[in-house]
Amino acid sequence: MNQIEKEIFQPTVLTFNRKEFLSKRPSGVRQSPWGTVHLLVYLAILQDMEANVLSPDQEIIFSIEAEKEYGARRSTHGKAGEKRSLSDLLNQAISLNAPDCIVALFDVYGGLKGALRRINKFIFASNYSRKTPTGRKMIPQLSNIYDYYQIGEEFLHLSEESFKYIRNHDHVINGEFFKAQSQLESQKDIIASIFWGTNQSDCFVFYKENRELTCSLVINGENYSHSAGLAMNPEFAPKEYLVKKDETISHKQWLEQTFEGYFLNDKLGEDLVIEHTVCDPTLTLRNNWKNVAYISLSAESYRAIIPKAKRDFHGNEIILKYKVEEHLSVIVTDEPILSLKDEVPQFIVPNSLTFAYHYAAYQMGNYHGKFCALTGSVGKSSTRLILEHLLKNEGNILANMGNANLHYPTFSLSVEINDQYDTILFEAAGACMNRLGYGNNAFIWKTDVVVIPSFGSAHVVDGVENNLCKKKELFFSVKEDGYVIINKDMDEAHLASFIEMANLFKLNVLLFSFEDMTADCYMLEKKVFRDKTDVRISFRGKEVSFSLTTDSDGQIQNAMGALLAVECLGYSIDKMAPLLEDFHSLKRVLRPIPLTLDSKEVTVIDDTHNSAIESMMNGIDFFTSKKPFYKGKNLLVLGEVDYLGNEKEARYHHERLIPHINRANPDQAIFYGKSFKDLPVDIGSVTWCETKEQVVEKIMDEITEDSLVFIKGSYGETEFYKVTEMIKKKAENN
Repeated sequence: MNQIEKEIFQPTVLTFNRKEFLSKRPSGVRQSPWGTVHLLVYLAILQDMEANVLSPDQEIIFSIEAEKEYGARRSTHGKAGEKRSLSDLLNQAISLNAPDCIVALFDVYGGLKGALRRINKFIFASNYSRKTPTGRKMIPQLSNIYDYYQIGEEFLHLSEESFKYIRNHDHVINGEFFKAQSQLESQKDIIASIFWGTNQSDCFVFYKENRELTCSLVINGENYSHSAGLAMNPEFAPKEYLVKKDETISHKQWLEQTFEGYFLNDKLGEDLVIEHTVCDPTLTLRNNWKNVAYISLSAESYRAIIPKAKRDFHGNEIILKYKVEEHLSVIVTDEPILSLKDEVPQFIVPNSLTFAYHYAAYQMGNYHGKFCALTGSVGKSSTRLILEHLLKNEGNILANMGNANLHYPTFSLSVEINDQYDTILFEAAGACMNRLGYGNNAFIWKTDVVVIPSFGSAHVVDGVENNLCKKKELFFSVKEDGYVIINKDMDEAHLASFIEMANLFKLNVLLFSFEDMTADCYMLEKKVFRDKTDVRISFRGKEVSFSLTTDSDGQIQNAMGALLAVECLGYSIDKMAPLLEDFHSLKRVLRPIPLTLDSKEVTVIDDTHNSAIESMMNGIDFFTSKKPFYKGKNLLVLGEVDYLGNEKEARYHHERLIPHINRANPDQAIFYGKSFKDLPVDIGSVTWCETKEQVVEKIMDEITEDSLVFIKGSYGETEFYKVTEMIKKKAENN
């Protein structure tokens, strides 16, 4: 076993109930080679029995696929056509870890494909923990401890009555005696246990402690006795082992000792130096990097983290296409490139994606700087950019490029973590924390601070609750005694859910708000001017003032969250607050553009970077605050918000804008998109346009000298930014 595997696969215990962790969380990435499909199927069946979708007495007929497990270890020798009750079969699968019983359970859902469809309704447990249906080892299958934690936490939501079906029992099947693998249920307060792995090295043990249903999760035990002992006595868990780089060895020796692999041409690696690491070699050209390690992903691995990608070639081909080999100090690949054998060092590994995950885990474990991550529905890009602006003179920063915040770009950022960066600022969309590949990227990170600038109805098409569940999972990344900074002005139920999760992890919670004086940071006063807003806030018991030129209410809230974050990272708030006046957000966020249109001087404010309903509310209110400073006509130009579900749901969310539009009372409102058609607003002049070209024509018809034209809409499917581009072209052609 190489060094990183010794760290990642070390014995680990997590003890928890529904309210809190009762044991310390591991300080690094912890994985098991065993899978999760069997556990998810047990969970699904128990849930469906509670919902009366399944009956414990219904008959299950052994399939041919189940019979194929006849000679497997722990098989109960079930034969095709044999009938057993669901409750007996479920208990046999768990009590005996019997592969034929596990496979037979799939027929509850019509076979393996049906079972996978059922368990895919669970939004947790990574895809690469589901490679084997019976949970056995298979490359590149790995299960993170938090994959298992989330399954165990779901078991705790079952009724106690359901646990009777999974208490370990001995069984006599077709005259043959089978002894239960766990004897823990004979102990007081033990309700049930589930063991898996060849030597029963992993387990859930469910018991009562202080009247709370509790779960002890163990992975990577030596055998049943060891795992059971750790589950019942977590304090006996061995001290954590962390791989540290020996600075006296070469980069070549470090790779060989730390990771599984070998050099294709041993001599080429002798003078190896690694300064940067990428999964996309074009980054080396964009950043003009040298001494780059390129982790080359196969087409299968690439699609594992970008499922909709049509890439059918190995990452090796990109090197040859872009001719970046002179920038690369080493290529890490699972397919040797023979044409470069004598030109570039190649470290050959069993699976490049597994290597990348372990490499990122190693880099994170050896990082000594400060780490802040952000998620939410609106404001995460702007808040991250504010933090970048505030910290730009405090050393090197590793951060997202633009708002590339989905799974692949944030995973790619993770392999670049190293001590040349004083601060890491990662913006994470919900899609960064999905189950693709090895799952939630937050499982790799160890953050000091997490910021939630907002949460609301963005991407409702995926379900608000699902979106909320994923974004709360960023809290998995926060170190013991770390900080969570949350906008207190969000929906009360969502706020409560975030705080509940933070309390589960025993994190320090800081809140910011516009008006709530119980928050740690709240606004005392704002003075709006044409080109900026002056703000005075109460900041953890003292008054702080600053100015913003990107100055909507949403941006003021983002600034308050950012100021809390920089203080938690150890910086002086008095030094940071004055820097806010020079901040400018992304190109299409509240960007004022002076234009001459038909010989009239007008100001167009482009706010089409992206859109959610909450963002649009903020934008409309911003327009309302700026109207008094313009002498000409004020035009409110709104495009439909994307990703809000079906037509009825989208219409409902757009109707939430009505009070804001009515308060704005523009001289002219121009709407685009089906959800805005016939919206019952109570203002003087409204025009609905079917095309973006019609929107532009109407703007040109309505503008007067010193007009304010506020353009807000979605960047994605709606492509409302094109309205701004067409307006700018008209100005150029004047």
